[in-house]
Parts: sequence; structure tokens; C-alpha cells
Amino acid sequence: MNHPPVTAACATRRDFLTYLAAAGLLASCGGSDDPPPSERLTLTQKIGQMVMIGVIGASVDAPAVQQALAQIATGQLGGVILYGRNVTGPTQVQALNDALAAAAPIELPLLIALDQEGGRVQRLRASNGFADTPAAEAVAAQQTLQQARDTYRVMARMVAQAGFNFNFGPVVDLRGDPGDPEHRPVSPVIGKLQRAFSDDPATVVAYATQFVEAHREAGVATALKHYPGHGLATGDTHLGLVDVTLSAQPIEQWPFQEMVRRGMADAVMSAHLLNRRVDPHWPVTLSEHYVEPQLRRRDGFAGVMVTDDLHMGAIQKYHSLRDTVVRSILAGNDLLILSNNPLAAPEIPGFQPRFDLGQVVAGIVLDAIDRGELSEARIEASWQRLARLRAGLLALART
Repeated sequence: MNHPPVTAACATRRDFLTYLAAAGLLASCGGSDDPPPSERLTLTQKIGQMVMIGVIGASVDAPAVQQALAQIATGQLGGVILYGRNVTGPTQVQALNDALAAAAPIELPLLIALDQEGGRVQRLRASNGFADTPAAEAVAAQQTLQQARDTYRVMARMVAQAGFNFNFGPVVDLRGDPGDPEHRPVSPVIGKLQRAFSDDPATVVAYATQFVEAHREAGVATALKHYPGHGLATGDTHLGLVDVTLSAQPIEQWPFQEMVRRGMADAVMSAHLLNRRVDPHWPVTLSEHYVEPQLRRRDGFAGVMVTDDLHMGAIQKYHSLRDTVVRSILAGNDLLILSNNPLAAPEIPGFQPRFDLGQVVAGIVLDAIDRGELSEARIEASWQRLARLRAGLLALART
């Protein structure tokens, strides 16, 4: 049953906490008769909350930003991810993020994300007016756990002050072994870029925990990546599908499992990797053999599952947008990232970004529900997990 759409309002943290308490999503709720947010939203809005897009432009006046704002205001877009192209300085990006957040209805606070790992992968850096953070490998090799906590506290506060509430990190992939390339190859996009903390799983977990806890102190959610392990993959999923059938090892999943066991997994990001021993047809992001049977039922993960960028070559080269969206949801993903970034698939010529993807994805999903390919219950499950993530962020903000 559809309900009237919620109206746009300035989604301040204080206002949303008040709303959550009245609606019964926080433990401190009382006897309010107000229906919970799930009952106030249309199915289209719940689908929209599963979509995060990238935009082009660094100001609120940019046409792509304007298109995003219109969808945010009606609840048709749940998140925005910013890249280096969107950042020119601290004041600028804070103003942009403030405008994006203010467009969201109170019931649907916007997830504003970035990739801020340190080293080669950091959107906020010295060249655009922020402070550089060392790469994960350097942090683990040169800093104690306490020093790492301090390093990531500085980074997390910087991220929060710039207006972000979701950081896609830490990388908990294992670094390969240069001395044993046959059995433990070094990934060209993980180990060779110093994005992994270590080749030792316990070390990875110890330093990843410092990263996550520092961000929680700052009120920022994190996502462990790239499940079930990208560290021994020998190819680059920006360029095409990477087959890890011969290189994948069970130990690569241990850091994810241990972080889940410790309660250190707000979200997990999937990898665009094909392991024919698990699923001969679909990469992890589009496969039904990973998230539900392994990560959720076996390992006990109850948080948000995020796709890696669906505009990457590993996906875009081989699958239509419709198939990508439907398969991603069937696979158990809750938040679908569509970056609109040509660099995500540099070998696909003539890539045309589009900024109405909240509406487009909703149309695809509604059609799939009508055809019996997806169910409303499946969308509701993702909405509930996303609502808990948002409630957790706001709860952190008031501490």
C-alpha cells in the first residue's frame, strides 16, 4: 500500500533524532502513536534509499547536482558519493555537502560518502586543502596501534567536518606476498598500491579496528572492503571481470568474519570478482552464493551490504543496467553505487553519465517486482538495514 510521500525539510541531526525517538527506531522510544518511517514511505522511496550516485561539479549550481537535489528532496535518492573532481577546498566541499544534506526529508537523512583510505586513495588531500593520511601499509608497518588510532582520529574528524557521514574503508583485503607470487600474488590494485595493512590477517584486523573505532568517535560509518577478499586477485576490476578461481583462498575471508564477530562492521562492500568454484556464472556483486548464505547466515553479519561501483568495467562491460540492478538486489546488496565516473571503466569509450538514476533504478525495480523477479519484502529488508545504519549514525552524533 502506498502512502503520501514525505516532504523535504532540513535534515538536521537533532530533528532526525527527535523523529526517530517518536517513530520507535531508537531504544529510548516512548509510547508515540506515530507510525515508523517504513509505514510513511512509498515503495518508490524505499527503493530510492538503496541508490547512491556520483555527480559532476563542485557547487550546488552544477546541473548534475541540481538533478541529484531534486531526487533527494522527494526521497528517490538515498546517497551521494563524492570524488576528487567534486572537491576544491574545505569550505567548498562543506557547503556542497550541507546543501545536499539539507535537501533530504527528515525521515531520510542522506548518506554522503567518499573513499578516504589514505595513501593513493584519498579524496581529501593536501593538494585540495586538507591533510594527507599515510597509506594503510605504511600505518601498519610504522605505527603502533595507538598511533594508528590517533592517525585515523585526525582523518575521521576531517571527514566529518567536511560533511561526510560514510567512509568506504578500511580495506581488509590481505596483501599478497611478492616472494611467493604463485601462491599469494600481489593484487595490482591493492597490495601494489599499499592499500592493504598486511599479509597477516590478525594484523589487518587490529589496524582496521583502529580505523573503524576512530570513525565511530567522529560519527562516521565505515564499510569493510572488498568482500570476500581482493588482495590476491591478479587483475583490475576497473578494466574488466577478474577471475580468482585459482587464486582465492579461504583465509581472505577471515578478516571480514573477525570484524563482524567484534562488532566492527557497519557495512561491507562487495567485490566484482568471479570464483567459478562458488558461482560459475556471476561475480560476487551479482551472485546469490555469497551475501546471504555466507556473510549473513554463516558469519552473522546484520549490517548494510554495499556494492562496489556498478559503473566499473567488470560490471558495465558485460551487463545491462537492468540486469545489474536486479542481480545486485537478488545477491543481497542493500546500497547500489553508480559513480557516473568514466575512470571507473576507462576501456569503455563514450561512457555517458546520467544523474536521474534514482528514478531510473526505481523504474527497473518496480518492473522487476511486477514480473515476479523481485519482491517488496526484499526491498523492505534493505530499507530496514539502511534505516538502522542511519539511526546508528544519528545516535553516535548525540554522544
